[in-house]
Amino acid sequence: MKEIGLEPETDTYDGLIEAYGKYKRYDDIGACLKTMELDGCSPDHFTYNLLIREFSRGGLLQKMEQVYRVMISKKMNLQPSSLVAMLEAYANFGILDKMEKVYIKVVNSSSLKEDTVRKLANVYIKNYMFSRLDDLGIDLSSRTGRNDLVWCLRLLSHACLLSRKGMDSVIQEMDEAKALWNVTIVNIILLAYLKMKDFTHLRSLLSQLPSRQVRPDLTTVGILFDAIEIGFDGAKTLETWRKMVLYRAVELNTDPLVLTAFGKGHFLRDCEEAYTSLEPKARDKKTRTYHQLIDLVIKHKAKQS
Repeated sequence: MKEIGLEPETDTYDGLIEAYGKYKRYDDIGACLKTMELDGCSPDHFTYNLLIREFSRGGLLQKMEQVYRVMISKKMNLQPSSLVAMLEAYANFGILDKMEKVYIKVVNSSSLKEDTVRKLANVYIKNYMFSRLDDLGIDLSSRTGRNDLVWCLRLLSHACLLSRKGMDSVIQEMDEAKALWNVTIVNIILLAYLKMKDFTHLRSLLSQLPSRQVRPDLTTVGILFDAIEIGFDGAKTLETWRKMVLYRAVELNTDPLVLTAFGKGHFLRDCEEAYTSLEPKARDKKTRTYHQLIDLVIKHKAKQS
């Protein structure tokens, strides 16, 4: 910088580091730091926080941790945004122990975006730590209020553990809070009943959908067909749905966390297989009704048998 008549300033280098990070030019960030030192311009508190954020976003965990150790040794404070960036980096790589250590620091100092909460939830689900979903939902509710994601996390926690008592407790809280049900809530409960093979409660809940003002989606339809496959008498429900549901365009409105936790059932996997077997032009059809999709699955399975 001196060569072009500019006095070296930390802010100028910080701007360069941020620009290099934006375009994923991480080698240039390293070169920029060396130039700073040669120009006698030492990185400050803001520079180190910026480095942590950029290395975190780039997935460069070793560099991120190296900068973090330097900050600790220099007794510099991490900005909340830097801690969140570290948290997301560990979540992206599924590093559970480090993710939880950073989460403890973050939870009391910063609000998390919904996307970050979902990343944490995915790590817990993949590690079968379903009870943590309830903790995560409670932590989130203290900052955002009891929104749809909070109810999803808390109910999903108990449903994955097949805890009737836990599910009933969350449902009671929802009713007391006058929280409206949606298809995600319904499908979480239905999937738990399906896994328990509790056809009595499954039938009861299916019959409540109109009064709950919840429209079934593809996941709900899949649950019904999967239940029928293992012995559930769904004839009455199917007859009702033929008039009220199956003529509609296919929708998938269930929160993705639910399918991550429970997995796709036989019907959904059959739908995917039937769809991929179509010619490219047939796949381009913009909308299909549930009737058409069911027919497609039946025809595809008939060809295979």
